Amino acid sequence: MLSSALEALAGWVGSVVAWGGVGGVAMIALFENLFPPTPSEWLYPLAGKMAYDGEISLIGVIIAGVIGSLIGSTIWYGIGYRLGEDNMRAFVERFGGVRLWRWHITFFKIEDYDNAMRLFKTRGSVVVFVARLMPLVHGVVSVPAGVAKMSLVPFYFYTTLGSLFWITPLTLFGYFLGSQWEQIIEWLDVYQTVWYILIGVAIVYYVIRRILNHRREQMNPSEGT
Repeated sequence: MLSSALEALAGWVGSVVAWGGVGGVAMIALFENLFPPTPSEWLYPLAGKMAYDGEISLIGVIIAGVIGSLIGSTIWYGIGYRLGEDNMRAFVERFGGVRLWRWHITFFKIEDYDNAMRLFKTRGSVVVFVARLMPLVHGVVSVPAGVAKMSLVPFYFYTTLGSLFWITPLTLFGYFLGSQWEQIIEWLDVYQTVWYILIGVAIVYYVIRRILNHRREQMNPSEGT
């Protein structure tokens, strides 16, 4: 399943790069940042393999990836900036939980949002840098940065730095193992499986914790006040 998906992805990446060169890589990076489910942990090794095959410059892949990431991050930052803290807070209050039968389970309390905003205002640079090294969230972390109106100089600096630390190893991975593409597929399969397991465990733990807290608050109403 993974190998067939990678073959389709490789065909798409190859056609975009053949059409636009390093500009095509920048477009792919932009798309990957705007749509978090796009697997950049596959895209950059594929681009690295193309550099190994001599179809594109290795340095060009890394630079174009960073530029595309910066453009995508700027768009997300602008969305967060325009929303502002009040609108985002109202969004969390409205959609931070779900009703299951007679229970209302809160996944993201308004207190969690307030704590996250305080963390972003005091440690925003660290949060942006670390999030850039994680799949799925490295693009959308720019939204809370915009909501918190993080200064643009550190925002761009740490976004660039984090993007380099994310893109460069993945691209080099594909470049140096270009002649062993089957091995890359096996390793990426393991990588994907580990991340899915960790994310799944985290979600289950979070849901169970919220359910238990909700029941505890119902049994002891005074604790919730």
